Amino acid sequence: MTATPETRQGDMSERTTPANPLLPMTGDEYIESLKDGREIYLHGERVEDVTTHPAFRNSVRMVARMYDGFHDPATSDKLLSDTDTGSGGKTHPFFKVPHSVEDLKESRVAIETWARMSYGWFGRSPD
Repeated sequence: MTATPETRQGDMSERTTPANPLLPMTGDEYIESLKDGREIYLHGERVEDVTTHPAFRNSVRMVARMYDGFHDPATSDKLLSDTDTGSGGKTHPFFKVPHSVEDLKESRVAIETWARMSYGWFGRSPD
């Protein structure tokens, strides 16, 4: 896709969506979503592809790894919770309004799981 002002301003038809809209993206879907023609500049130079550029590729892979955790049987039970919309979708427990002590515990376990996945080195992850 070639980015034009019109597509950069929100043409959602060209954007990558998850294969299953009731689940968060996979790591590969996340990486593909970044290849949408966005304009990123580093030291005055345009970065053509943040997924492969040396300044960004490791962070991109780390975020992709976090997304993959939603689909990994070893972590998905800690990282996914039913949305409170009634849609049947799943989300990270941190994004839900807690209504009980159990909800708070579920959110804490999810954040702890993400911290372990990044060895505590990925501050300000998308939690």
